[in-house]
Amino acid sequence: MVDAIWDWDIADADVARALTIHHAPSTSLLLMASYRAPVDLDQRGCALPDKCATLIRDAVVTLRPTGPLGMLVVLLKPDAAARIVDARLGEFANARISLWDLFSEDGAAACSELLATARSSAERVGTVVTFLLRRLRPPMDTLAGRAATYLRRDPALRMQELAGELGITARHLGRVFQSALGMSPKHFARLARIERIVQLRQRGLSWADIACDCGMADQPHLIREFEALVGVRPTDFFVRSGFWVPDAPVSGHFVVQPKNNAVRKMHSSAVP
Repeated sequence: MVDAIWDWDIADADVARALTIHHAPSTSLLLMASYRAPVDLDQRGCALPDKCATLIRDAVVTLRPTGPLGMLVVLLKPDAAARIVDARLGEFANARISLWDLFSEDGAAACSELLATARSSAERVGTVVTFLLRRLRPPMDTLAGRAATYLRRDPALRMQELAGELGITARHLGRVFQSALGMSPKHFARLARIERIVQLRQRGLSWADIACDCGMADQPHLIREFEALVGVRPTDFFVRSGFWVPDAPVSGHFVVQPKNNAVRKMHSSAVP
């Protein structure tokens, strides 16, 4: 159901205002909810609610705190959208959907109040997990779901090979994938590749090694693909980035750009 839950928890207003957080396009449905001071969220100059759902299909989402930062970010697996919110993943592409519109107003209000009054990151994460589990419908073993799992594991996988693994034709794969997730498998693979590029760079790999790992012809190919989907060159996306995530089970698809060299501590939790 969930790839990860991030609790961006910085109570010091001056420290928080010194940060800019950029989230790259990904295959995950993002549920974002602030629980302290308002935050400025935007994508290509368009404002997003500070409690919103979106699939970042192209162009980064940028977050700028206005005071003490408290933000829960849930990364839902691609097939979880239909199981929790009864909508295809593609319907959230670059969307600016308020959580108040997505869930019942009473449910969203109760969850928001619990987040605001929680005394620890663990309590906030538990609140969100409980909220989501109450809305979770049983899983369905679908071709599209299995295809998405293959592509997240290996974004360089050719569509013909993927169709062969599933025992169907490439044309049928395209139809069922589009119907279930609201986008083509090729575009989904491009998003998965951006995720992998960000994760590998966070691990310290060189651009040349990342290009090779992601099945790209060379480094210029990587730069072109990254810029086409993210909107900036990879070196610009990662400039002056740095954050510390203690015991993080997964890499995030975001970078934090501080205005000074102070260490930033952010909590994380992954839920299977």
